[in-house]
Amino acid sequence: MTSDGQLTPAQRRRDRERAAARETILSAARDLARRDGWDAVTMRRLAEEIEYSANFAYRYFTGRDDILHALVREGFARLRDAMATAGRQTGLDSDAGDAAAAAAALRRAGHAYLDFALTEPDLYQLMYGLGGVRVPAIDAWAEGQAVGDLMTDLLATAGDPDPEQHVLRLWATAHGLIALLVVGRVEVDADGLHALFEDALTDCLIHVR
Repeated sequence: MTSDGQLTPAQRRRDRERAAARETILSAARDLARRDGWDAVTMRRLAEEIEYSANFAYRYFTGRDDILHALVREGFARLRDAMATAGRQTGLDSDAGDAAAAAAALRRAGHAYLDFALTEPDLYQLMYGLGGVRVPAIDAWAEGQAVGDLMTDLLATAGDPDPEQHVLRLWATAHGLIALLVVGRVEVDADGLHALFEDALTDCLIHVR
């Protein structure tokens, strides 16, 4: 590091190489899980997947659990970003027009949650322990909370006097539908899943008014 606190070119290069190596390992873990399930994600299998020595991954992660924790944190960050992008609004305040805009943004963000779960089923299962692999929620608490905070803020802007209670109801509905689909307890396609969740959103927003 230079005297003014800036990283040297060599340090920046090492940071880039480290980030690239970590992503290679995480990508291999995602691919393994997609093909063979999360139980297949072991340090030995990862070494075979990336064609490096068994010790390579240990340079960047302390072990399998560290890799899973990183994937869970990444998953929640990506989920939050997808919902924020879908529901992004500008200039929101407490007037009626912005309350309506927030309600529309809430609908889009909620459906983005379902889309993420449907397009990233393996990652979603890991994030919520549906794939048989348990990663303690506390290890990604801040990232998971950010997802709920986004919905809570939209509900509050839409005029909901009790947004924390209602966001819990919406999350329970969305997650419950996905969990039932994963275990084969409901026979419904993506459009049907969205339609069921739209009913829950409509019911929630009626009570907001």
